[in-house]
Amino acid sequence: MSEGFVIGTDPRPVPLIAAVEAGPGTILTVDWVGGGGVSVDLAGWIALHKIDALRVPTIFAKPEIGEDGDTIQWAGDEDLSIDSVHLELLAEQQAVFGAAELSEWQDRHGLSNSEAADLFALHVNTWINYRTGVSSVPRALLIACRAIDRDPLPLAAFLRPRRPGRPPAAAE
Repeated sequence: MSEGFVIGTDPRPVPLIAAVEAGPGTILTVDWVGGGGVSVDLAGWIALHKIDALRVPTIFAKPEIGEDGDTIQWAGDEDLSIDSVHLELLAEQQAVFGAAELSEWQDRHGLSNSEAADLFALHVNTWINYRTGVSSVPRALLIACRAIDRDPLPLAAFLRPRRPGRPPAAAE
C-alpha cells in the first residue's frame, strides 16, 4: 500500500441531529444541531438494507434520536437505524436538480454545450433544453452528474474536448 493514504476517514464533521419527525410514507424530516434541516426519503435505503421492520408504518412513524445524537433508530434497536452522515448524503443526492443546477454543474466542469451533450450522448439541442429549463432534467442525467461530482474519472474517460470556434464546414 502507498504511504500517505488514510483509508476510511471523511474530513467532514459528523452532523448532529436536533429533532426528527416521520411521515408521510418513508420520509424523515431532520433538523440539525446548529440550524438547518432536510427531508429525506428512506425507501431506497430500507429496501437495499432489507430493513423490513421499517416498512411497517407504525414502527417507522416513531423515530428516535440515538444516544450520541448522530443516529436515528426505531424501537430502541440499533439494527433499525441510520447514521446522520448517511442521512445528510442521501438528502444531498435527493436535492432538486433542475436547469440552474445543471448549468452550475456544466460551468463547474468547464464544459461547452457540445462537450456536455457529447459526454451524455445527447443532441446539443436536447442539452440546451435541459439547461434552459425548456425540458426537465431526467433522473438518469441527475444521477450521472452527481456521480461525476463525486468521482471525476468518468468525465476523464468519456470527455471528448472540442476545439474552440466554428466547425470548418459551417465557416464556409
